[in-house]
Amino acid sequence: MSVAFGYRVRVVSVAPDLVPGDQERIAVRSGTVDAGPWRLTPLPRPPHSIQETPELRPSDIPGSLPSDDAHAQRPRDRAARMAGRLLLLTALATIVMVVGRVAADADEPTLVGSLSAISSSQGLYTLSGAARLVSGITLLAGAWYLTRTWIIRERLATPLVPGLFALSGAFTAASGALAIALAELASEVAPLGAASPRYVLAETVSDLRWVTGKIGFTLAGVALLFASRYQWRVGGALRYVSPLSALLGVAMQFIWIDSATFAHRIIGAAFFIWLVGIGTMLATGRTERLFSRYSAEQAGT
Repeated sequence: MSVAFGYRVRVVSVAPDLVPGDQERIAVRSGTVDAGPWRLTPLPRPPHSIQETPELRPSDIPGSLPSDDAHAQRPRDRAARMAGRLLLLTALATIVMVVGRVAADADEPTLVGSLSAISSSQGLYTLSGAARLVSGITLLAGAWYLTRTWIIRERLATPLVPGLFALSGAFTAASGALAIALAELASEVAPLGAASPRYVLAETVSDLRWVTGKIGFTLAGVALLFASRYQWRVGGALRYVSPLSALLGVAMQFIWIDSATFAHRIIGAAFFIWLVGIGTMLATGRTERLFSRYSAEQAGT
């Protein structure tokens, strides 16, 4: 009796001319082991041999709730993490836009006064417009990546949120492009004011910049209102974010009231913080984990 490769074996035949070198010619074929002149056949395991038993998971037990393991094993969602990074870039571009706009000090009560201020600080105002353009593009791109996440594809959250963010990004980018155009016109129109032949064009561009910017901000606020509902459902840290999202979404609608200029700055700062917070949660995978847990809970009901 001998043991080879974990088998209990019986010697079937022996050739007297076996030499040590023959032992190296070992192959396994159809349940037997050929070793040169030796022919070995595996014997069945005895009844008392130990059998390996696969590890049972809670989800394998009839009537048990599904384990989170299946959901925890989801591969990293590259789309969600990319969306988070783009939201962080949107927040960064927004800061640059605000700094450039405040430094340019172009918010005058009349268009002639504004054009004069823009002409005096053309570089800063152009920087502000370019940053607004970039923030719109990154928000639009982030919204596209959000639509590619399993969270949206499996309808654990509404596609209205990335859809509204995409529209917001498009209007914001348009507003930034119009601000750059207005900075170019200001140097031509400011010396003559309303008498300039291009004053009407500058007035039109200014009005369009104002409207598109307000629409973009409003749509982002509506997106927050819809997002707050699903944040509350998911629970965890998002449940604490939910009421803040709802409150901020409502407050962002006051952008149309020009007399609330001081409130606009507070609301804008709050939206910046929201972008940083949600962007970080998406980029680090925390949002995915919360939705995975929520998905497991839904599957168990």
